[in-house]
Amino acid sequence: MDIGLNLPPELETSINNTVSAAVNKAVEDTKRANSYPPYMNQRQAAKYLGTSPATVIRWEKADIGFPTITIEGSKHYSKAALDEWMTKQQAQQD
Repeated sequence: MDIGLNLPPELETSINNTVSAAVNKAVEDTKRANSYPPYMNQRQAAKYLGTSPATVIRWEKADIGFPTITIEGSKHYSKAALDEWMTKQQAQQD
């Protein structure tokens, strides 16, 4: 369907750039999220969350419900649980 709307060239360019940037960001976010395994080690979890391993350790020690799985002394982090935890943290901030 063509509605025959003519926009000034600078507005059309601005709209195209905004849409292109939004699509590129969505693609990059999806690639980033899908590049991590479902269960991660501490370093992977820190990188996934965009923080340092020291911060992950601090969050583990704090009584804030940070999701950690310990199997035979080895700590693991579920990507799904980390996503859920971050969403809850964001909701508490709002």
